[in-house]
Amino acid sequence: MKLAILGMAASVLWAQPEGRLDLRVRDDFFAGMFGDRARLERGMTVTEELLRKNPRNAQALVWHGSGLLTRASNAYADGQSQIGDRQWKQGLKELDRARELAPGDLGVLIGRSAILIGIAQSGFDPTDPQGRALLTTAVRDYETVLERQSGYLTKLSEHSRCELLFGLAAGWNRLDEISKTRGYLERIVEHCAGSPYEAEARRYLEKSPMPVIDHNCIGCHVSKK
Repeated sequence: MKLAILGMAASVLWAQPEGRLDLRVRDDFFAGMFGDRARLERGMTVTEELLRKNPRNAQALVWHGSGLLTRASNAYADGQSQIGDRQWKQGLKELDRARELAPGDLGVLIGRSAILIGIAQSGFDPTDPQGRALLTTAVRDYETVLERQSGYLTKLSEHSRCELLFGLAAGWNRLDEISKTRGYLERIVEHCAGSPYEAEARRYLEKSPMPVIDHNCIGCHVSKK
């Protein structure tokens, strides 16, 4: 799982009230995921300041944890395996800690799940018990998010609605739960009709056996600041 953090990891679908943290840091973090290390460090500085004031700030912790995973990916690319290992372990620890602190916070659940499902799409070993356990918690948390948003799912933006469903399809696909994968692809066809998401879902549904789903977030999260 020590691979580039791209694709769906950049599809964090925050569902928080006004004053939400993601509006302050997400562009920098997404830019960092796509290689802009200076932007990543700017976002990390914001979260670190918040965590110094309140180490139990779960939203800051989930963003900081995802940033550590990105730093780890960069360290591996630079040949600094020991640094990468340390940052990787700490990043996963912070994601789990954020979930423990705020198990009902949609922003935390979505942030943790998005990064873990994105990592799984970059490289997933189905025989790795830790990897399977992490991915399973991520997918189940996404299902919790979907359940809580079910009353207003159709009112969400196409991007938020369809990326969430594709995250579920991709996660269950990596876990070899083909019936669940097919079920979410069918929901994409229904709830994302007329969009590129529908076309992509249909391509997977038409193939037998079900292929590995490699979905890249549709849309641009990174501003040019």
